[in-house]
Amino acid sequence: MKILVISDTHGEISAAQRLIKKEKPNYVIHLGDCVRDAEELSNLFPILPICRVSGNNDWFSQEATEKVLTLNDTRIFLCHGHTTGVKNGLEIQWERARRQGCSVSLFGHTHSPFLEERDGILLLNPGSITYSDTYAVLTVETGEVPSAELRHDA
Repeated sequence: MKILVISDTHGEISAAQRLIKKEKPNYVIHLGDCVRDAEELSNLFPILPICRVSGNNDWFSQEATEKVLTLNDTRIFLCHGHTTGVKNGLEIQWERARRQGCSVSLFGHTHSPFLEERDGILLLNPGSITYSDTYAVLTVETGEVPSAELRHDA
């Protein structure tokens, strides 16, 4: 399963629309700032599943700030990153994923792309397609180790 991971669109969805058409993902994850952008993408691509969490700039959103998602037997922890303090390190982010039995931990907030495997957990920040022109493609298949690739929107 091919998953497009984006974050921090901040009211600008034209790049996200272009990436959905280019990458042709099976699923999209939007990691907050602005959750309404993910809602608009859902309206534009009604048959494409889009999961979202709210970020620190989603003040009045009723969307959860953290979720655990299971796709093809892969447990994925997702949050924007402000609730786990990712600007000060990734220990809390990693620990929350570990405690919930997740093998992937997704976050945004810093606008900087990041990809690292730490003790069996893939830590991934797609950056921001609005500010750093970056996104990620996560691949999860039943019975296989999840893999990810950071990409530039060029």
